[in-house]
Amino acid sequence: MDNRSAADRRGVTTTAMDSKEQILDRYAEHLRENGTRPKSVFTFCKDLQISEEDFFRCYGSFDAVEEEFWRRMIQNVIASVTAGPEWAGFGARQRTLAFLFGFLEASLRVRSILLIRKESFRPLCRSTWLRGFGDAHKEFMRGVLAHGHDTNEIAERGALASVYPDLFFTHLLAVIDFHLADTSVGFERTDAFVEKTVNLVFDLIRTQAIDSAFDLVRFLIPRR
Repeated sequence: MDNRSAADRRGVTTTAMDSKEQILDRYAEHLRENGTRPKSVFTFCKDLQISEEDFFRCYGSFDAVEEEFWRRMIQNVIASVTAGPEWAGFGARQRTLAFLFGFLEASLRVRSILLIRKESFRPLCRSTWLRGFGDAHKEFMRGVLAHGHDTNEIAERGALASVYPDLFFTHLLAVIDFHLADTSVGFERTDAFVEKTVNLVFDLIRTQAIDSAFDLVRFLIPRR
């Protein structure tokens, strides 16, 4: 019987896992220092003093490295805000605010990279390496929204409610975009933007107003 772990059977050893952390750390450092990705996997590995084989055992491309970087960032924020003792007593609106303020606090540690990547964080942009970031956020918001249904903060919308996670992800990108352009002391304008927009969205999804808004959008979109 093969008693090795699943990771070992796939060839992912402890050393390879260490390499994965090295790659993530050095990749982020390279972005900060140069404002761009490394020119090639070869030069990146040479600088890190690992083999290309080690790199490709961990990641298939630089896109995969960056996707992992942002996925981990948002997962760490989610883990942090949900671990607090007050989380269980929060309603959906409070949970959304807690997440966004937690995210903004964490984003200060990677703000230089966010500024380099700001075009990809525009509300309507969907870069492929942000897929993991978006998926993690949408899954988190599904739980928040389910809680909102249970507490009657959110009106029942049937199929329409399926678009809410995407709506909140677009809102997150809008918050990031606003934050990166904010030059106010202590980013106080961003704090106000978060509170006002979250309040607006929850006021809409608690009432029939959002139905009217969607009807208006459908009416205004030219028929093809």
